[in-house]
Amino acid sequence: MKRFRITVILIAAVLLLIPAASHADDGYDGDQIILSWTDDSAHTQTITWHSKSREDGYVQYNREGAQLSPQHQVKAKIIEVRKDYYRYEASIKGLSQKTTYEYRVGDGDRWSKIRTFTTAPVAEHSRVTASDDAESFEFLYLGDVQYKKRSEDYKAWGKMIQDIRQRNPGIAFSLMGGDMVNSPRNMNDWNLFLSQATSVFAGIPMMTTIGNHETTVRADLYLKMLALPQNGPKGEEEEFYSFDYGNCHIAVVNTSFFLDNRKAAMEEEWDRELDSINGWLEEDLTRSSSRWKLVVMHHPAYGISDGDPIYDAIREEWEPVFERGGVDLVLCGHQHLYMRTKEIGDITYVMGNSGKRRSTYFNGENVPEYTESLNATDSNYQIIKVTEDKLTLESYDEEGQIIDKWTKSKAVSPIWKAAAAAGIIILVAAAAVAIRLRLRKRR
Repeated sequence: MKRFRITVILIAAVLLLIPAASHADDGYDGDQIILSWTDDSAHTQTITWHSKSREDGYVQYNREGAQLSPQHQVKAKIIEVRKDYYRYEASIKGLSQKTTYEYRVGDGDRWSKIRTFTTAPVAEHSRVTASDDAESFEFLYLGDVQYKKRSEDYKAWGKMIQDIRQRNPGIAFSLMGGDMVNSPRNMNDWNLFLSQATSVFAGIPMMTTIGNHETTVRADLYLKMLALPQNGPKGEEEEFYSFDYGNCHIAVVNTSFFLDNRKAAMEEEWDRELDSINGWLEEDLTRSSSRWKLVVMHHPAYGISDGDPIYDAIREEWEPVFERGGVDLVLCGHQHLYMRTKEIGDITYVMGNSGKRRSTYFNGENVPEYTESLNATDSNYQIIKVTEDKLTLESYDEEGQIIDKWTKSKAVSPIWKAAAAAGIIILVAAAAVAIRLRLRKRR
């Protein structure tokens, strides 16, 4: 008995010396983690994810290499998408520009693995002093993800975006052109899409627009699943929004607003809402002083086929606003092919298709005269590179082979240099006056 007691005491002593098992970075059931922005891209980061547990959710974050702890922690709001599906949304504020942070999501005891994100540079028009060397960066555009064979095609798309990230480790964020699912209320579609998207978009923000396959009358499930800026027209927040990254301003619009079922449901309110949208879009684009301006939407203004009244509506209602607002590039999807137009009103229109569906609009011969480049064979993606004086779009097939390249140049404005020179002249003149005054006093 004495030996047994001694053995028990020794075992207890050994157990006391062993550190308690840590729950950090292990055991949390959170998945489908997606980064986006709902505010300033240089100083905030929004993180959404899914968990089955419906416990309180948190994000812990800190600069890369620093410790994660409750000192830097944000509580998430829980969004009940359906009775058996919850999304969590947390926005981190007060971050430093151009800085890499580590983060993890969890319930306070159990945590996901640690991931990273990097904040944007301060928007050029927000700088206190003008820069002779504006930040250059690149980002990704992905057209329709929509599948033919659901599980198989989402898996192939997931591999493609991982390959894209590996080939292009410097991409800062991604724009999505809509039709990410086939059915707007099918949770199997959403689960597969977000599960594949996590591999890349838990590390870089994913900014989306609404396709006709995300909406019935309204894109209700889409708006619950994703977190986007709410700076759009009243009543249409997140369906319409804009954000800045460096010297680039990006406006995102919902072309499905022109669908007949939306008009029928809204009745006379639809016309008033359209006026509000048009006013917002005009003000948003003309107010921006960014060097480059882009628009993202789902339906094309200029496509391979012109049989849909929505295309006419876009050209009638929004194309003049794009032109007055100084838009350089419009990115779209919908017709399941790659297509780039010639410049139309100083704007280039590019259609992408990252999924496996192929166009039923193209018969092999019906190529409009405004077409500059066309590929109806391959899944594709676009890398957009932004510098002070150039906007470059390179389009690739899913194997990473280039299929098209487009560049727009703008001469660097010498205004700020002239202003700086004028400032120096003023300072020199002021110094000369001061010296003369002193000399006169001495006399």
